[in-house]
Amino acid sequence: MSERLLPIWPVAEWSPVEPTLARLAGTLVAGIGAIALAVVLVLFGPLPAALVLPGIVAMLLIVSDVRAGLWVVLAIIALVPYAVIPVKIVVTPPLLEVAGLGVLSVWLLRLFLRRDETIPNHPLLIAVMLFVAVTVFAFVLGVDRGYTSQTYHDFAKFLVSLGLFFVAWSSFQGYADVRRFTRVFLVLASVAAAIGLVLYAGGPRLTLAVLARLIPYGYPGTRIVRYIEDDPAKPMRLTSTSVDPNSFAGLLALAVVLAVTMTVAQRPAVPRWLASLAAVVSGSALLLTYSRAGWLGAAFGIGLVALARYRWLLVPAGLGLAGVIMLGFGERFLERLWQGFMLQDPATRMRLEEYRTALTIIREYPAFGVGFGAAPTVELWTGVSSIYLLIAERVGLLGLGTFLVAVVGIAWTGWRTWHRMAASAEGDLLLAWLGAQAAALLIGLFDHYYVNISFPHMVAIFWLAHAMVLVTSTRSTGKRHAGG
Repeated sequence: MSERLLPIWPVAEWSPVEPTLARLAGTLVAGIGAIALAVVLVLFGPLPAALVLPGIVAMLLIVSDVRAGLWVVLAIIALVPYAVIPVKIVVTPPLLEVAGLGVLSVWLLRLFLRRDETIPNHPLLIAVMLFVAVTVFAFVLGVDRGYTSQTYHDFAKFLVSLGLFFVAWSSFQGYADVRRFTRVFLVLASVAAAIGLVLYAGGPRLTLAVLARLIPYGYPGTRIVRYIEDDPAKPMRLTSTSVDPNSFAGLLALAVVLAVTMTVAQRPAVPRWLASLAAVVSGSALLLTYSRAGWLGAAFGIGLVALARYRWLLVPAGLGLAGVIMLGFGERFLERLWQGFMLQDPATRMRLEEYRTALTIIREYPAFGVGFGAAPTVELWTGVSSIYLLIAERVGLLGLGTFLVAVVGIAWTGWRTWHRMAASAEGDLLLAWLGAQAAALLIGLFDHYYVNISFPHMVAIFWLAHAMVLVTSTRSTGKRHAGG
């Protein structure tokens, strides 16, 4: 059967006992969902009850196949990353945490029930597991540094998000699965970008009116409308439903690299019209976040793709940039970028001070860092706008070393494999994810959210992107597939 005729729904060969368990689980979820829907309808009214229906569908997707469950995780990350279930059970459970735990539970249950189901071996998995182990050890060492219940909860969410890397690695079988994941990611990122553009076009009043309605569902009640340097006299920053413009830019940057690569690819894994639309919508939203790290990351990823295979892309890109400068369009964007290069704005100067403090902490606590609590002295503070310095100050140079071995090893494996199959559809898809990974690693020089326990949705995106590179690199045939 040709690849084009394969069903879009993930299919797996389950043992005879698994269909029965799946039907029982589906029936149980549907029954619980129906009861929950009735209770919410009676107690809270039709609007909250309407939100239960997508939750039931999401649970059915998760219990049916973990690959479909990862689509649910993507939807939450892109559209409602901070939403919680508005019922307190010791803690108010975030949707992302519930979905992530559901995916992990189904995956572990499948590993337990199927004797032939194992986690595929690869040396780089050891590096990722070592990074997890060192991180947990550093967390335990730092328990006397002012941990709160929120710290423990945030760290648990961090581990759940990182664990999705192993789910994707174990469950995705190759090109077809990664292609579906890429399509879902681009669609969801484009929807989130479109929502952000509509809110931005409506101005502060519309943004405040819409996002304030999310406060009962876990969203913050302050700093709903964001401005450059938090100054209302300066331009508003696009956030969509992601609250933080910088982290949203980190999501959009990956989407832009993937979309542009699929638009120019000879054998795109995504329909060209969809990739083009995603590139325009996500690219426009990325500009309006005013995130310089996001801009540079997207440019770096696209530039890497162009230099590797599509060098002709550099010509229209250069001409377009020159035209923008000559005609005066985008003057505000160029001015903000230039201020960053010249260290002229408060945000950049604050980052320099963060770097100085982080280096001081690393010198004093080089092995395992200071953990995830307060700084060891009142003269210092933790938190720095760089994933590399943040890892080093939180979990030490040993943690940073294992992290670099993992991510650089995945990138090296990807590039070596790409040179072997550059002329295939799988090669174009791998190149797109390599560009996205490169964008994330460059953004990490200037921002922290990809490894920050307060941003579990960005932790998940970062490691899922690396999983896509590793899966496509190690389970690809290099055959020529027809473009979608």
